[in-house]
Amino acid sequence: MVERERARDGVVDSLIVVGQELRRRNSSALVVDVLYLFTTAFLATLAVQGVRPAVVAALPLLTFLYFAWKSTTAFFLANLLAIALAVIATETGIGLL
Repeated sequence: MVERERARDGVVDSLIVVGQELRRRNSSALVVDVLYLFTTAFLATLAVQGVRPAVVAALPLLTFLYFAWKSTTAFFLANLLAIALAVIATETGIGLL
């Protein structure tokens, strides 16, 4: 029970930090982050289209992930979520490509 409460407190603390980070940033920075996530999702979609597209998308995708890794944990996790959602959407036929 105590472990569950600690885990919940950790999640709440993480959400508070993300909220504070969003408040500190200006709207231009948020737009750039959204475009960055969109580009990451696009590259992930491209990567699952076959061998040649995967080769084309590999270096930019790895570079984007490395940058996100060096940025913040929340931004890195947002990129991983964007990749997962793009791959799922592409594989299920919901994707735009």
